[in-house]
Amino acid sequence: MSYYGENAEFYDINTEWGKTRTKAEERANIGQFRDLFEIKSIDMVGYPDYLEYEMDNGREVLSWWKMNLVRKSDKKAITLPVHLSMGFDENGKIISESAYYSESMLMKQ
Repeated sequence: MSYYGENAEFYDINTEWGKTRTKAEERANIGQFRDLFEIKSIDMVGYPDYLEYEMDNGREVLSWWKMNLVRKSDKKAITLPVHLSMGFDENGKIISESAYYSESMLMKQ
């Protein structure tokens, strides 16, 4: 979490539109995820893209990942594709993170 700004906001495509989490809430969210799933590996797919925008002096990194997980309740192996979009401030701190993935893939029997 040291790479994130103090007021960083976290968004997840599976949550209500516009609802974000704080760093403390995201730490708790990660803890809950780790209680349910064993992370075997997180593999980058391709290369990240860095974008700069004139509007609002925006800086964004887009990246694609493959998470290899095991659901602890039934030992089911799951491969979860994830896309991240991370906004950066002028000092290089992450100020926003949006995660895009299918929550239903985590629950599928």
